[in-house]
Amino acid sequence: MKALLSTVHVGRKPRVQGGLLEQALAPIQQDLRVVTDRLHSQLTEPLARRAAYLITAGGKRLRPALVLLAGRCGKPTSRDALIDTATAVELIHTATLIHDDIIDQSQLRRRQPTFHRRWGTERAVLTGDYLYTTAFTLLARLHTPRVMQVMADVCQQLSRGELLEVEVRYRLDLTEVEYLEIIRDKTASLIGGCCQAGALLGGATDEVVARMGEFGVNYGLAFQIIDDCLDLTGDPKQLGKSIHADLDKGAVSLPIIYLAEALSLRRRRQLFAPLKRSDTSPVALTRIAAQARSSGAIARAQDQARVFVRRAQEAIAQVPLNSLGSAYESLAEYAVDRRS
Repeated sequence: MKALLSTVHVGRKPRVQGGLLEQALAPIQQDLRVVTDRLHSQLTEPLARRAAYLITAGGKRLRPALVLLAGRCGKPTSRDALIDTATAVELIHTATLIHDDIIDQSQLRRRQPTFHRRWGTERAVLTGDYLYTTAFTLLARLHTPRVMQVMADVCQQLSRGELLEVEVRYRLDLTEVEYLEIIRDKTASLIGGCCQAGALLGGATDEVVARMGEFGVNYGLAFQIIDDCLDLTGDPKQLGKSIHADLDKGAVSLPIIYLAEALSLRRRRQLFAPLKRSDTSPVALTRIAAQARSSGAIARAQDQARVFVRRAQEAIAQVPLNSLGSAYESLAEYAVDRRS
């Protein structure tokens, strides 16, 4: 496992992204197919069934995969419990996507029209709520109360992170510490919870559960930072959604924080003046994104993501991974090299 600590290098030529993720998930592909089947079986209400396209339209299945991988690091007594938990976290994640798209007024998700764009805001809100409750119905079947507690705490953090993000929109004086607090809640908490839940179901010791949670939180921080970089630099066709969308809605990301720090007050005012609480012109958004790239702000944010990936790897350096070390190595590379 120690070899993992040298796998993520600045400036290394990236491998094919799909290949990295496929390598990471190869040991659990069969279980992931079962998770997909169980997801569909849980969507019994006609309205909720409409959300199935979001689940099947190119999602990475990263969160359920992390549950399954962490479970295999121990000796799970029930495969069904792992499958149900993996299903529940994907339902929770899908619910957050539906609600986030409403808040952000997003038009595309995974190359498809967003749920609220297809069926309206009322149905979208209610469907998201239905997915949350369905997830907790599944979790209530488990004979491991700590898993239910972990996921309940995660949902509270998810909501807090979204509230914090709304409160700080258009705040160009947002600090890196404040930004990390937001993404720790809104993204990293669920990824950390997936790793903890899987480890608990695998019968891991408290120390291993804590280390898996630490891995997940640091991995989630890196994942969100790269997401924010891709909003400025990504290819919309690869991403399956519009770029500059977060910037347009006033979400201040780590590259923008670094860019603002690097500019004089006069230049900062000139560059960011077009940002306003209504539609900003695409030309202005492109100009800001280009400045973030040329100033080195995006590269600096990517380097910070690599720092968090290394911390994630260090957290599980002494954890028995039951021949899954190469899967976690591929996950580490994928986090920082991905293009979607």
